Amino acid sequence: MFHRLYEDLLKSHFKEGSNMALLSGPRQAGKTTTAKTVSPQQNSYWNWDDDDDRLALRGSASHFLGEILKRDGRKNKVLILDEIHKNPRWRNWLKGFYDKNAPHFKIIVTGSARLNVMSRGGDSLLGRYFHYRHHPLSLGELEGKKLQGLFRNDSSLSQNTLEDLFQFGGFPAPFISQTSTMHQKWVRTRRELLLREDVRDLSHIEDMAGMETLVRFLPQHVAGMLNMQNLSHDLHVTVGTVSRWISLLKNLYYAFTIPPYSQNIKRSLLKMPKIYLWDWSEVMDEAPRFENMVASHLLKAVHYWTDSGLGDYELFYLRDKQKREIDFLVTANHKPFMLVECKLSAASFNPVLSHYHNLIKPDYSLLVVKNLKNVSINIVDTPPCQILSASGFLGSLP
Repeated sequence: MFHRLYEDLLKSHFKEGSNMALLSGPRQAGKTTTAKTVSPQQNSYWNWDDDDDRLALRGSASHFLGEILKRDGRKNKVLILDEIHKNPRWRNWLKGFYDKNAPHFKIIVTGSARLNVMSRGGDSLLGRYFHYRHHPLSLGELEGKKLQGLFRNDSSLSQNTLEDLFQFGGFPAPFISQTSTMHQKWVRTRRELLLREDVRDLSHIEDMAGMETLVRFLPQHVAGMLNMQNLSHDLHVTVGTVSRWISLLKNLYYAFTIPPYSQNIKRSLLKMPKIYLWDWSEVMDEAPRFENMVASHLLKAVHYWTDSGLGDYELFYLRDKQKREIDFLVTANHKPFMLVECKLSAASFNPVLSHYHNLIKPDYSLLVVKNLKNVSINIVDTPPCQILSASGFLGSLP
């Protein structure tokens, strides 16, 4: 069985202090399983979606402490609070419980909405927590080699592992099953839960039919620029409505966007972001699915590096007025760090990649090719401009 990246991150978090850990990410990405690894024999797990647990969580902080003692017998537990952001009063409730009981518990709050967004405004929890963004499985986690700095060195995953992840996506249940029927049922069920429960709980959308249509449309737009005007025309709603719906789907970890990079590029187009899905297996066409898979791995890397305190990392794409485009740019502390162009197959280095490498001078400019035989690599020792197999490159990331 694979070792999740975030298990060591949470254990390190509680060794360094008593702040709460907010662990957010998509439904069924493994957040609860990760949280329970911090101290397996000391867990006290409470889920807002469970009727009995919700009754206890709706009471005062003092009442809930009594319920914990009644169930578990003592304090000094790893207290896991799942989906409590669905309680409209959760910020103040959690603040009150934490302020009174922080010495007695290691508190982990997990949720399928962006908890750092949901915690803004009102009585903020700022200063009482660190936020960690939990992603689905990546090639590096499946390989299991430890990170050495930013990368897993000497990555040597097989092409079969890459193909399995490409077909079934990174969510643990369908990947472990690796059957097409299970995968299709899981995708359908996840989409229904998103629309019928998560959207309902966190919004007041009246036109659910329109939202469902948008969710069906998005896989066809993956890896393209997000044109709100065109979507509004297709959905017969206003641009403002489409914008709100996209923001909600991002907050619920169904989709994510990557903005264009502009610094030091005089001819950049400061316009639309590009859209991707958290589950790339929903994308039918092979080329955008592969680009989505690479985008997901890079987003996971920049989130992990940032959340771990290794620096301020961000993900962009590049495009100028001459329509010279590179799929991804990773910045480190606001400086270009890594350019990545991805292709299903390629025989030579991309001239556009060379152009941008000379223009912004990142540490690495890499052409990542899916249908290329894997060779064991060490990213740190890779020449600045290089063609790499997808299995070797993605397996090197967190």
